[in-house]
Amino acid sequence: MEHATSGADRGPAAARRGQIDLIAEIAAFADEYEGILARHHRYTMDDLGRIEEECRRLQDEARRREAWGTADELARLEYLIDRAKAMKAKRMVAESSRG
Repeated sequence: MEHATSGADRGPAAARRGQIDLIAEIAAFADEYEGILARHHRYTMDDLGRIEEECRRLQDEARRREAWGTADELARLEYLIDRAKAMKAKRMVAESSRG
């Protein structure tokens, strides 16, 4: 006989799985871009802007799903992205003044 559950019983479990999936996505994103300051020269300003937008999207999604533990990691990463953009801009100005 099949075990029947109400929608309320499935809701919290599904929400928790969604949080776990989101936390895994955020961890992978943070791992990929944590060294962005060292590699800022590899990215265009458009790339850095897209990475920053994705970071903000993940922050919004984490808030929506109440995955609060990831907020600090994303805030730190957003700061690093901002610093990388500033370093890239400074490098672009220096290169244009030389050329």
